[in-house]
Amino acid sequence: MAATTVRVFLSWCHRDADAKTALLTRLLPALGLFTDLRVEWWEDSHLTCGEKFAPAILDRVAEADFGLLLVTTDYLVSPFIREHELSRFAGPGADRDALPVRLAPLPPFGSEIDLGGLSELTMFSLDGRAYTETTGPRRTRFGIELAASIRRRALNLNRYRAL
Repeated sequence: MAATTVRVFLSWCHRDADAKTALLTRLLPALGLFTDLRVEWWEDSHLTCGEKFAPAILDRVAEADFGLLLVTTDYLVSPFIREHELSRFAGPGADRDALPVRLAPLPPFGSEIDLGGLSELTMFSLDGRAYTETTGPRRTRFGIELAASIRRRALNLNRYRAL
């Protein structure tokens, strides 16, 4: 059987570059192990010389099947992310599927905090911890379990299971 191909747009804040790089070091190899899923990946570091920043990003968002949202406080307060990326993946105007991940601890969910529609979505964490709250082998486990969660969502395997 041929692998299902999905396009994943990485939405992240540049202030979180170290944590993003550390997570991807664990996540991308794990995604590459699946024989039934092929992930095509895009992030703004793939921009080439002379490309116009905003139009290129908006084009890639429009082509994406999923947005992998690396959520932190800095992510949530970025005007560009909120207007052009997050709004496409979460909230009432969303037209793309979201894969939100707690990259760093967040304020408590409550009506006084504007999470841009993310409060309605299940956000990936490992045992209730954000990626930056893990260390050592738990970081590897975070990447592996996130890959498995992405696979289940992309292949629509989150259905009833036999006991």
